[in-house]
Amino acid sequence: MTKADWSGSRACYRMIMSADGPSASPSLTGGTAVWVFMAVELVTFALFLGGFAWSWRSDATAFASGQATLHPASGLRGTVLLLVGSGLAYAATGAYAEQARRRAAAMLLATAACGGAFAVNKALEYADPSLVGVTLSSSPFWFNYLFLTGLHLLHVLLGVAALPWVAWRVSVGAADRLTVEAIAAYWHLVDVVWLLLFPMIYLVHP
Repeated sequence: MTKADWSGSRACYRMIMSADGPSASPSLTGGTAVWVFMAVELVTFALFLGGFAWSWRSDATAFASGQATLHPASGLRGTVLLLVGSGLAYAATGAYAEQARRRAAAMLLATAACGGAFAVNKALEYADPSLVGVTLSSSPFWFNYLFLTGLHLLHVLLGVAALPWVAWRVSVGAADRLTVEAIAAYWHLVDVVWLLLFPMIYLVHP
């Protein structure tokens, strides 16, 4: 190897190891760990929905009766709230990328507000007079409805709790890009899961 070749190799090595190398190339939004977590969550909910569909076949009449008791308008309101929250979470990542920390923090707090409104809407749905006396043991349909929507609501509440904390860290300059992208990706996951649950539970008929 000539001296010129050796110098060229060293230059290539420095470029690869510098910020202009792989570290600057596109990476998974929020980090690999977040995507692994989201994949596990989606597979888990997919399995639960598969169980829902399977038990549906065992007693279609009871499932149709239970579904007729629900109010699709409530599910639609929840869908709109989560979609608006996802839009705000996406806007927060853009604001953070532009170094607009206050705007990013405000967007994250607004996302949390959408989640809180979703939780209130779901609580009102659970408290509806038509659902008085309904429990996990009432029927296979009600077990699936309460379990799946309750599990999803738990994920929403976790996001609602985490978003203000991330917003505060953003406002004081203590949050990095991956943290902001991770919480936004988590909220998108909550949204996607609901987009699977809503039609399956409220709209699709046996």
